[in-house]
Amino acid sequence: MTSRRSARAKGAGRRVGIRDVAEATGLSITTVSHALRGKGQIAPATRDRVRRAAEELGYSPDPIARGLVSGRTGILGLAVGHMSDRPWASTYRPYYAAFSAGATMAAVERDYALVAIPSDPASGLWARVPMDGLIIVDPVREDPLLADCARRGMPVVTDGRPIDPGYDGVPTVESDLEQGMTEVLNHLREAGAVRAGLLSGSEPDAYTQDCERLYRDWCDATGQPPLVETPASSEDPVEAALRLLSSPERPDAVHGLNETYGQALAVAARRLGLAVPDDLMISVMRESDRSAGTADWDVPLTTLSLDARRLGAECVSTLIDMLDGKEPGDVVVPCAVLVRASTRRRG
Repeated sequence: MTSRRSARAKGAGRRVGIRDVAEATGLSITTVSHALRGKGQIAPATRDRVRRAAEELGYSPDPIARGLVSGRTGILGLAVGHMSDRPWASTYRPYYAAFSAGATMAAVERDYALVAIPSDPASGLWARVPMDGLIIVDPVREDPLLADCARRGMPVVTDGRPIDPGYDGVPTVESDLEQGMTEVLNHLREAGAVRAGLLSGSEPDAYTQDCERLYRDWCDATGQPPLVETPASSEDPVEAALRLLSSPERPDAVHGLNETYGQALAVAARRLGLAVPDDLMISVMRESDRSAGTADWDVPLTTLSLDARRLGAECVSTLIDMLDGKEPGDVVVPCAVLVRASTRRRG
């Protein structure tokens, strides 16, 4: 029998393999493999002997070989639906950064790696990355990546509902926008707003569409005509904010769909000589109620906070559950309204 010391020496400078453990214990490779994987009819004492030898030799399973046996790579993909669009960097980057952080931590905790992939399958790059499943953030209309996953049978979870029909079986993780939009708009009304407007977005995703729909539903319920402005895809959002605040029926409160729009509203109000919050109240979506920055603006802005880190973690958990043969349902994550000076009127 080859000693463990000699097996360790033989393995110096290379990865210790299952053959080394077999040589050190005098057992067959099959027996060692079954012992390490908890399979087969192996005596407890033999199983313990194999595991002790593997630990002493510094053996760890070869991830490639393990993937060939299990059919798993241990890799999850993450794709952002419209990150190549010009508005992405200045509007939604903080959300995606927090989402990715939460997803990465959840993946690592469950022994998976997370890789970012291109959102356009035409590049061919994403198909060359060996993945067990994919998370798509904010799928767009006629999303090519979502369609390609359906053709390939790739397990997929979306952050935000797919817009197109035919994807009812795709698990989704979403913010509770119905609760959040109702809460923030009611807050504006209770704080004294008579005409609450919406600075919407041009992004073709469910978040934008759902926020606008919920805003219009709220207007119908409160008897207020909707006041919506949307920046063009290549337009400075300050210009859209100026149009909204210069309209004949100027709103005295506006909710912006991201923090860039909130900044644009503050800049436009200053240019028009409108005091915040006395002449104009502003609320804005943010990726977290713990994120820095908003409180440091000239007038700290009230936020509708989406828990992006939790959304990312929930997407990973849902996808891994799918891979484990479970049938996870859709997940809805609550929002939170954090009131700051931009909606606190005096008197």
